[in-house]
Amino acid sequence: MIKEIGETASQLTDPKSDSPTMTFKVTSIQPIECDAPYATQPTGTIIGISMEVATTSTFSGPLTVNGEEGLISFDPYYWKGYAANGTRMNKVDSTAVQGCLPDESKILPSYIGKGEQLNGLVLLDVSSSSGEVSYDPSGGGGWAWKYPSA
Repeated sequence: MIKEIGETASQLTDPKSDSPTMTFKVTSIQPIECDAPYATQPTGTIIGISMEVATTSTFSGPLTVNGEEGLISFDPYYWKGYAANGTRMNKVDSTAVQGCLPDESKILPSYIGKGEQLNGLVLLDVSSSSGEVSYDPSGGGGWAWKYPSA
């Protein structure tokens, strides 16, 4: 599903309700300068996807981590990149993404559970200066945004 920057996306995970149990929106997509003292050179351009995420107390995501069920992740593993001509990028994760910023508290946590509200960044290493990124946490289709955003 194509989304505009600032447009809210939602997911329904409670079979007993028609109300979304997770809402999220991409508020901007901008190039990021990796300025951590230990930063690795990116293979392409690092983009920062600013996000706002909220889950309800009845949210149940597709992941189980360390025995905790019902989590979701916005880590780069769950994203895909596409160049402006539609060609899919081989990958959008790299070691450069892992150590890019000196203040890693700006990055969304690896896993999100029930009843949480978060604002933070997802960092992707894209091979094209413009294109589209998509988030697909369950492998059954997801949401896509064009970049760069204004």
